[in-house]
Amino acid sequence: MKSLLFLLILFIFAYSQPILAEADRMVYEKNSITYIGNVKITKGNELLTADKVIIYLDENRKANSAEAEGKVFYTDGKRTAKADKAFYDFKKDIVQLIGNARVEEGPNFVEADEIIYYRKEERAIAVSKNKRVRSFYVEEKEKK
Repeated sequence: MKSLLFLLILFIFAYSQPILAEADRMVYEKNSITYIGNVKITKGNELLTADKVIIYLDENRKANSAEAEGKVFYTDGKRTAKADKAFYDFKKDIVQLIGNARVEEGPNFVEADEIIYYRKEERAIAVSKNKRVRSFYVEEKEKK
């Protein structure tokens, strides 16, 4: 389950690799950068797509937090995450998937109305209001 939820390192903005952001439109303001329409953000083998992504900047113009909305999809080649909305607090290192949230790694998955992953603590919470939380996990065979 840990490796499955590790995927929730969703918003990719580590500073060691270049980031390519594409969209139909971009609006830069003092405290934010907003990408609108067919948003595609790529870093290495990681990909984030959504209808809209807002990156909130601190006083030094560094990414403070981000939110994505509308058909949010993330993959790193091994894992995927989907939701209606996603939030990432860079300073607290918390990822939140909201609305039809699903995280997959191979045959393993977690589904809920909301999935919150606390990266520093390596713990996650999945909650649903209108349906039950679902997860499926296949244990790896021990190597001999």
